[in-house]
Amino acid sequence: MGAMAIEGGATDAELVRSVLDGDRAAFGELYDRYARFVRAICYDTTRNVPDARDMAQEAFLRAYRGLGDLRRPDRFAAWLTAIARTLCRQWCRSRSREMSRRRDVEPAEMEAPASDPANNGLAPLHRALMALPERERLAVQAFYLLDQSRDQARAALNLSRSGLYRLLQRARGRLKRLLAEDREDLT
Repeated sequence: MGAMAIEGGATDAELVRSVLDGDRAAFGELYDRYARFVRAICYDTTRNVPDARDMAQEAFLRAYRGLGDLRRPDRFAAWLTAIARTLCRQWCRSRSREMSRRRDVEPAEMEAPASDPANNGLAPLHRALMALPERERLAVQAFYLLDQSRDQARAALNLSRSGLYRLLQRARGRLKRLLAEDREDLT
């Protein structure tokens, strides 16, 4: 898999090289390509928008600082996805430690904030998405949140084109079943 150009623009590899040559605006282009996807990954873990934004910013900051260590600039998307997922695991561990220290917290204090999509009419879809296995959920998010192309989603998940489509097909089938079950539960 070589580096891919996005809608006639520079490839990820070209942008990475530009950043390493001192062009900070090139990193802004990388940010614009992947910010929504990285925030979605982080939101899956945090379930709240402010923490997801903070974690996404941290992922991009770590990526920027570590860009010189990236051996394959054409794999920037997969590398950034791995950084975001690592941050999510760290967040979960620290949250778990924090919660074990705060055993006296009432369950009502732990409810989802008002900014949570589960509270704004998208609850059935959000529940169904969250019920997907992580890999299927990431495929759906990458395919629908990375605006430029299926190749960008494929690269972010380190999949072949057919692998991405198989994963999406399974995910859509599972989403359809989950949404149908949710409707049945309401009747």
